[in-house]
Amino acid sequence: MDKLVSLCRRRGFIFQSSEIYGGLSGCWDYGPVGVELKRNVKAAWWRSIVQERDDVVGLDTSILMNSRVWEASGHVTNFADALVECKSCHMRWKADDLLENKCPSCGGELTEERMFHTMFKTFVGP
Repeated sequence: MDKLVSLCRRRGFIFQSSEIYGGLSGCWDYGPVGVELKRNVKAAWWRSIVQERDDVVGLDTSILMNSRVWEASGHVTNFADALVECKSCHMRWKADDLLENKCPSCGGELTEERMFHTMFKTFVGP
């Protein structure tokens, strides 16, 4: 994976978000080539899944919605992952992604699983 990320960075597909300020782990910005690739993939998907079918219509909604929408859809109660943390290097991992009960980065011992809610609270307006 590191080789692929390195190649994508060198070729202008992606850059670490906020890189000149130390970056933000797991967040990437699209470079000039990445923007075009993303646009082309999105257009091909839209054409195939929406435009070429008679039983599908396009819809683009806001991510921020009334909280009742998220409650009714089950997002509020069901969007959580079991996480473990390495006691040595403090990297965190989704428990169900691990093949072994040790840290993939350093081989260290992992903590017990704890649930991490993946829906983040946000505020709109004053």
